[in-house]
Amino acid sequence: MADEKFRRPKWCTAPRSPERHKQLVRAVGGEAERSWEILEKSVYTVGRHESADFQLQGELVSRIHAAVLQDVEGQRYLVDLKSTHGTFLESKRLKPNEPAKWPEGQLASFGFGPKAVFLVLGAVGSAGAVGEPSEPSEPAEKRPRTEHSEVDPMAALYGDLPEASIIAAPKVVETKMQPLPTPTKDPTRVIFLDIDGVLRPLHSRQDAFQNTRTIEINGARVPLLGSSEAKAGVDFWPSAMRALRFIVQKTEARIVLSSDWRKQDVLVEGIGSAFEEHGIPKLYSSTPDLDQATPGVIKALHSSFREKRCKEIRKWLKQNPKITHFCAIDDVDLSMPDKAALKSGLRDTDIFLDPDKEFVKTNPIVGLTMEISKLVICYLNGTEPSEEILTAVFGEPTGTITKLT
Repeated sequence: MADEKFRRPKWCTAPRSPERHKQLVRAVGGEAERSWEILEKSVYTVGRHESADFQLQGELVSRIHAAVLQDVEGQRYLVDLKSTHGTFLESKRLKPNEPAKWPEGQLASFGFGPKAVFLVLGAVGSAGAVGEPSEPSEPAEKRPRTEHSEVDPMAALYGDLPEASIIAAPKVVETKMQPLPTPTKDPTRVIFLDIDGVLRPLHSRQDAFQNTRTIEINGARVPLLGSSEAKAGVDFWPSAMRALRFIVQKTEARIVLSSDWRKQDVLVEGIGSAFEEHGIPKLYSSTPDLDQATPGVIKALHSSFREKRCKEIRKWLKQNPKITHFCAIDDVDLSMPDKAALKSGLRDTDIFLDPDKEFVKTNPIVGLTMEISKLVICYLNGTEPSEEILTAVFGEPTGTITKLT
């Protein structure tokens, strides 16, 4: 299976002579007249977020869409960072997290179709036109000299761009996300949501954020992008976000944050930003923090992390008696009491969650999937899941989640 994370290649480094290999990246089309230098950095990010080195505007551009890499010889490579709408070189879509050589003069497209944004790699000092390719296809045929008075200004500006037939976009049928219902002020259904192992990898893309501010939560580094606003959540799986949105769409359930992310405002703000990007309503609430409520006596109150999280969920439910259906989504098994809990004499039905109607466990390697989301929908709507849904979730030998019997 392909690596889910992007790791900066070992060869990726600043050129030996940055000034000698300096080039410009120019925006064409709707982003005309904008350009950025490629100089001493080994990695330049591309996206619509304010922290991106090459900041673009466009409906199809992700917050951190792609990156330009350099090697010691000054060669440039383009890599797609699992963007929603893809990155293209000469109309060929790049595979996520796999760097592809970006020759001078070749057009890169971020998204595809009429709303795509285009960049081209060119030489410095080419007066608004992209530099000629370093390896022309027909070097023997030289262009005749042209008197200055005969130069067509439009040809001087766009003459070295690839032929239109190369970048012509096929007709595409745009599909818009179905709008979600207005969030219920007094919900009767809620989702208790964990973050790590559900919406994002447990250890994230650490190599992709080596020079980025981070915050540590439960031993894992979370990248923070941006200064004026928090941007934790840039490494959320798009597939998991779509699955979460599907649950909300089909159940009108509100989301209660049960993850330890709720303890840091900067992380909560990052979740809100990611939800907004994917059309998911804002967080409804968060579970109480029993660590904060009982400092110094945690071991006496909780025999395990699982027990503490279940207690926090149960306490929130007691404070909100109107809730009739709920489901916790977590990568930790909240239905299985450990030996310490059993020795304490606790009734597990009063603390731990029922895996047949109150809880689903994700595989932290892949997170929340569309198959799991269909089971969550059944739990929240109080309907019996079909054999097809149960087989898709529990019957696969890969063990997406573990079901207790």
